Amino acid sequence: MAGLSPASNHSYSALNMNDPDEVMASSTNHHRTSSQAESIHSTSDGIETIPHHIHSPSQELTRRRIESHEGSKPDIESASTSSALRIHNNYGSSNPIRPKRDRDDENSATPGEPFVKSTHWSRCWIRYVALACILFALALLTTLLVLRPWQRKHRMAPVDNEAVKALPAEQPLWPIPTSFTYGKNSVVLSSDFTIKVRVGNQQTPLASLKNYPIIEKAVARCMGRLAVKRNTTRPDASLDSNGGQGSNVLSELVIAVNNPEAELEYGAVESYILNVTFLPTTGSSFVAMAVNQHDILNKREDEHQHADVLARQSAIAVTGISSAFLSTETQWGILHGLETFTQLVRSRASSSSSAAGGDIVNTLEVPNAPWSINDAPRYSHRGLLLDTSRHYFPVADIIRTLDAMSTVKLNVFHWHVLDQQSYPLVSQRYPDLTAKGAERPDRIYSLEDVASIIRFGEERGIRVLPEFDAPGHTASWGRAYPNITVCVDALPHSSYAAEPPAGQLDPLEPFTYSVLDGLVKEWAAQFPDKHVHIGGDEINFNCWKTSQKLKDYIDNPGKRQELESKLPPVLPEGQDKMRQTRSGSQSGEDKLLQVYLDRAIGMYLNQKKIPIVWEEMALEHNIQLPESTIVQVWKNAGNAKKIIEQGRPVILSSVEYWYLDCGSGDWLVGSQGQSWCGFTNWQRVYSYSLTDKLTPEQQKMVYGGEICMWAEQTDSSNLDSNLWPRSAAAAEVLWSGSHDSEGELRPLLQAARRLSAVRERLVEMGVRAAPIFPSWCSKHPEACLKE
Repeated sequence: MAGLSPASNHSYSALNMNDPDEVMASSTNHHRTSSQAESIHSTSDGIETIPHHIHSPSQELTRRRIESHEGSKPDIESASTSSALRIHNNYGSSNPIRPKRDRDDENSATPGEPFVKSTHWSRCWIRYVALACILFALALLTTLLVLRPWQRKHRMAPVDNEAVKALPAEQPLWPIPTSFTYGKNSVVLSSDFTIKVRVGNQQTPLASLKNYPIIEKAVARCMGRLAVKRNTTRPDASLDSNGGQGSNVLSELVIAVNNPEAELEYGAVESYILNVTFLPTTGSSFVAMAVNQHDILNKREDEHQHADVLARQSAIAVTGISSAFLSTETQWGILHGLETFTQLVRSRASSSSSAAGGDIVNTLEVPNAPWSINDAPRYSHRGLLLDTSRHYFPVADIIRTLDAMSTVKLNVFHWHVLDQQSYPLVSQRYPDLTAKGAERPDRIYSLEDVASIIRFGEERGIRVLPEFDAPGHTASWGRAYPNITVCVDALPHSSYAAEPPAGQLDPLEPFTYSVLDGLVKEWAAQFPDKHVHIGGDEINFNCWKTSQKLKDYIDNPGKRQELESKLPPVLPEGQDKMRQTRSGSQSGEDKLLQVYLDRAIGMYLNQKKIPIVWEEMALEHNIQLPESTIVQVWKNAGNAKKIIEQGRPVILSSVEYWYLDCGSGDWLVGSQGQSWCGFTNWQRVYSYSLTDKLTPEQQKMVYGGEICMWAEQTDSSNLDSNLWPRSAAAAEVLWSGSHDSEGELRPLLQAARRLSAVRERLVEMGVRAAPIFPSWCSKHPEACLKE
């Protein structure tokens, strides 16, 4: 091309003629050399492009100033030009120049109209993106600090609820009965007060209770506790020394029971009806009336329906003879009824007490009579879990714990007896398990110890439910038999176990099942309960993969049949229908787990035991489990619904509410962090609604719950204070439910008054229970509310 296009001959009024740079730029553009002119290229539609190397800085300055003067610049294109002029910048990039009018309003441009894009975004977009990311990160951090989802507030019971019927302050019964009425009179227990028992329609003298040792010992305990109340030097300050209205005397409590030798099992009848009232009759006619009341109870279809009838029949306020009548179906109802009666009885200073220095004999009375109580548990499984592997607890500690459990009507002692840290349970068939796996030779549980704990629990209506956690958590087994375990003591432990030391049973070792079969037969003979907890939590597949044999099984389907052929067959006897936990094919890891479960569960079923497993079995693995299997939920309260939808019953122990070990800080050496779970005070424990978000049909699949005491940081020195009185809060939820009979949520303020009294009772029993607030608040709880 020999010359410039017509567009280059335009003059621009925006040029400053006094500026030598602009004049030179204009002159340069007007008089280009022929060599420069030849370098100007024409496009197919007549538009020229100017290579970047012919522009000087002054030319670039001129171009920018021209763009800044929208009103004075003419059209830079010829009439025949329809495309944008492109100018190459000094950095070698090509950017179209867009007229200012088009930058102000792109939508106004017509097709084919020229525009020039700004180079600003192309040079600065990285900065803008980085700034946006920084702002987003700051917003997210602020949100997390404000909301603190890791410290999110869980559902709490209401502080107060006047719609819920309250108990009298003088009689803070715990757990609160299902249904109750009371009056304004007082009944005084005579100095020769006694308890009589009838079996069926025959009155049984107290001396003949030798045939019913559980009832006999329950009556003896009740009388012993009344004697302590009578002879204590600390009468109830809340009671007037002159007593309440009236002067009614109670000389005996009559108990009527239909089945005094009922089996202690899940679903056993534990209900009772207790009436303390006034009768216009003599002692002999009272017995006849008591028999008549018991006959009514035997014929009723629904004991709750007839409670009001009994109350109206018995609540005849007459000064003189009083009566107390306890009716139950089984001996287990007797235990609970006597506990409630003992809590009704209060002591006050007697006006006939001897002078200072002598013996003080208090008067025993039942304030606020007449009483009519119709009571039954909300759940049949009301448990407390104690871990005796991570720390050993002497038998005396366990006995004291069982005694406290009976006071608040808990009825299952979940004994987590074995774990990875130690194997304290003596085995006759495999004594080396304890000899090499126990913490110390003197920290073991002999056969006699186990028998005494089971017997003591049964006398208080408490089932002893053992847990033999496997195939995980079994490093202690490998101390005696290394060939039945893998990855024992592997490091770092976090890669192979939830906590140190690592170690799991070897599912492909035949001797594993020889040992397990012998132990299961031993355990079945030792522990009479129909249920057994077989663990199944926190299985780490990395541990199994440290064994080449197990890794081959997982990764190579072709080798599985050969490896399984060396194992004992799955026991067919007693197995019920199997059900898959989820759809789809099994992974190699889950197939290996299934190899173990098929044989282990078969051994328990052969011994007529119903297995209980932790929730991982149902939610985190694709395996088959017997339909009878019960699942214990612990990771999240909402997981209960997922498991129930599989058609499986559940026992609930959500870490969000019922893990008592939480909040003591991380115990691993070198850590300054908090516990993996937050502390749960008694109010959080009390706020656990087990059937929340479940339909009425789904609620039937909730067998009950357990409050859990894992022992990483608990031993004899702090066992009682960690357990009590928080476990009592769980006991009322399990016995009475979170709602009353009208569906109202039970409030914290009422519970605080009564729980403080429970704590005092436990301390009097020798249980070192922790206080729930300053002692002043026990008398003024309404003044200790959070504002």
